[in-house]
Amino acid sequence: MFRLTAFTLLSLWMATAHADIPAAYQPLVPQPAFSFTQRLFDLTPAFEQARAQNKPVFVYLGASDCPPCVDYTKFLARQRDALKPAFDGVVLVDLRTWLRGPSVKLALDGKEYTVAQFKTMVGDQNPGFSYPWFWLLAPNGRQLKQLPYGMDAYMTVAGHTRLLNQP
Repeated sequence: MFRLTAFTLLSLWMATAHADIPAAYQPLVPQPAFSFTQRLFDLTPAFEQARAQNKPVFVYLGASDCPPCVDYTKFLARQRDALKPAFDGVVLVDLRTWLRGPSVKLALDGKEYTVAQFKTMVGDQNPGFSYPWFWLLAPNGRQLKQLPYGMDAYMTVAGHTRLLNQP
């Protein structure tokens, strides 16, 4: 007899729930080293690519167990043909984490930042932090424009395309 435990149900849910940028968009996906205390994402390779290609960097910080993040993944998958040209104009970075667990840190050019420190460094003036989070950054690491937080602005093709365009 097969018995479903809470662990089995969670494992099945985690196997089906995805909150990542679909592969068709060709995102850079930094892989943090395993740690019980932090998830350190090194953004340096993305910014080196941005400098070489003279493109802005669009950073998406999502969590696999975040329902709005999962909805964003589904939206991107459904709207691939309409959104792919806009995403081709940026270096796309997909930071994949979880709502609970080790704290998130970001590294750039040899320096490490908490999310709050990174927000200050790039010039993000949105209050607080929640998942998902988005930044549109110049190759020098400074924010090109203040992106809205929350999901409303990101869930239409026109809105998302407008957000990806440089000011």
